[in-house]
Amino acid sequence: MSDSAGPNIAGFPPVLRCEGVTTGYGDVQVLFGVDLCIERGEVVALLGANGAGKTTLLRVISGLEAAWAGEVSLNGNPLGTLAAHRRVHEGICQIVGGQSVASGLTVAEHLRLWGHSLGRDRGALEERVAEVHEVFPRLAERDRQSAATLSGGEKQMLALAKALIVHPDLLVIDEFSLGLAPKVVGELLPVIRRINERGSAVLVVEQSVNVALAIAHRAYCMEKGEIVYEGSGDMLREQPDLLRSVYLEGVTAALAQQGLAGGVR
Repeated sequence: MSDSAGPNIAGFPPVLRCEGVTTGYGDVQVLFGVDLCIERGEVVALLGANGAGKTTLLRVISGLEAAWAGEVSLNGNPLGTLAAHRRVHEGICQIVGGQSVASGLTVAEHLRLWGHSLGRDRGALEERVAEVHEVFPRLAERDRQSAATLSGGEKQMLALAKALIVHPDLLVIDEFSLGLAPKVVGELLPVIRRINERGSAVLVVEQSVNVALAIAHRAYCMEKGEIVYEGSGDMLREQPDLLRSVYLEGVTAALAQQGLAGGVR
């Protein structure tokens, strides 16, 4: 995928904009004025070590955690205190690595459940289920099988099938490659590209830098609850020392060593 941002439609607001997002748990502040923007047609990676605040930011975006300050907007509309289930109807679809399927339902029941967002348009649902079966033949073979008995890779296929069914404005993926073999990850990356090329902006939180940058146009790096770097995928790939610092000594220290104190924004 090209590392330049995908085509944005002139006059339209960003799909996602976070402005000055601050929050925490109890008396502990976790996010400190986070700014992040995703334009139409973009895949954006959010990188950082464990504890950097990535998942907390996703929880604020999805409505699972309230912001203490700042604003999250979808397609130019402030989400405010809108509940998580209402944000799904507004166009946000989140997939959490290894946790996006219900063990009590079959594969087919998952697809029908997600198809409720299409209302009574049975034709549209049938078309999208057919697309899922085309993209993931193994899910077609396991149509009547309980999701609990699927392999890790098959569960991630089923999770991605949700986006193929609902066509979200924003697909948020948390730890996409968690627990998956490299071969399985390689099979699933083209599906994310397909979802993006069909019109969904994508935000990927990923521990594997190589996986994230294989699909991302741009990337943000978080450290201690703040965005400390933002740049294109090309820029990050050309700075291996900076990439290593994302998960080791810290991005701020690496930027200082390169004479770039304050970050590249």
